[in-house]
Amino acid sequence: MMKKREIIACLKANEKISDYELSIVQKDSRELFYVLDHLEINRAVKIEDITVKVYVSDQKKTGVSTVIVTAADDEKSLNVKLKKAVTKAKAAGNEYYPLPEKTVNLKTKPSAKRDLNMIAVKAAKAVFKADHYRNGWINSTEIFVSELHREFLNSKGIDHQSEEFRIEIECIPTWSNKKEEYELYKFYESGKIDYRKITEEIDEILNMAKARSKALTLKDIELPKDLKVLVKGDMRDEIVWNLASDLSYANVYMKQNHYQKGDVLSENPFDLTMRAQVAGCSRSRRFDDHGVVLSSRKLIDKGIVRNSYGDIRFGYYLKEKKISGRLPVCVVKGEGTPYRKGPHLVIENFSAPQLESDSGYWGGEVRLARYFDGKKYIPLTGFSIAGEIYEDLKHVEFSKEQDSSPSYQGPKYLIFKGVKIS
Repeated sequence: MMKKREIIACLKANEKISDYELSIVQKDSRELFYVLDHLEINRAVKIEDITVKVYVSDQKKTGVSTVIVTAADDEKSLNVKLKKAVTKAKAAGNEYYPLPEKTVNLKTKPSAKRDLNMIAVKAAKAVFKADHYRNGWINSTEIFVSELHREFLNSKGIDHQSEEFRIEIECIPTWSNKKEEYELYKFYESGKIDYRKITEEIDEILNMAKARSKALTLKDIELPKDLKVLVKGDMRDEIVWNLASDLSYANVYMKQNHYQKGDVLSENPFDLTMRAQVAGCSRSRRFDDHGVVLSSRKLIDKGIVRNSYGDIRFGYYLKEKKISGRLPVCVVKGEGTPYRKGPHLVIENFSAPQLESDSGYWGGEVRLARYFDGKKYIPLTGFSIAGEIYEDLKHVEFSKEQDSSPSYQGPKYLIFKGVKIS
């Protein structure tokens, strides 16, 4: 692979390149693959990804094209790629926007070297600690423990570095009721080591598979009208990120946003803040793809839209005084509502959660839900829910329980009323 200084020398030698961005990501990971509880593969992987963005600007138009630097590249082949990139950038001109200027370059402090293989093995033990049921088991498990060194440079003098850590686990829990086997899918990702939480989440998904094996359908039970519906996980994150995206510079500039500053979004006040780094959220970043140093930006304050956020291009078009950058984590704060005593429906698992930002449709086919009838939970399957998110957010409520995901921190459940169940 070409050295950093060699790539920069090629970029500087091309007089037609107005500006450039260079991103280098080095990843060191340990990967374990299990069939049942038998280790099939244990491998170490080290990769380096190098991406160059070439800019051609004349103060009226800014064009950009991306070049991937591979291990096969040398000075000659890279110059050929850069020449082609210049041609593409000229043809793809957008309204002019600048690149970030150097402020303070972020550097990483040397940290103690982690034993990635040991962490992966302990993560596997945490997974299989939950695998103790007679009729339930884990069919397959994949574990990835990674350290990433990220470096970003541009032609304006920015030279950032950061270190990231990530644990990812994929597994297929299965439960048998003697007549049929039922499978679910679990993906776990975190930026910190918490073996107890891994065991708890695997145990939870195994018990969901158990519930799925006993689940009834809507033919077997009649649900009351105006039932509170609780969503979590991927669907919750999709809803929150759709809201954040609506308030992005890009959507505001292109007039694709549903909300304006000053709009009262909900009758139940809540805050939505975009943050750079949140403990355990593995998508946390210190700087964005353009090298903008990230901090935080409160978009919604007590249910009222206050700000937008986003990358430098659309922030420049909107004449924003302080560009936030692409912040990676949504943090939601809202007053918890008591829901446990009354009937409610918890959506545990969708086949594929859906949300259409233009129409506002959200929902999908439910693989597993739990209906609380006031006395006990009853597992349900084989039905769909559908709502209109911009209407439903006007009355959204929040659980007291808290949760986090790679890019979210806040209430575990979003609670809606009036959702169509069929």
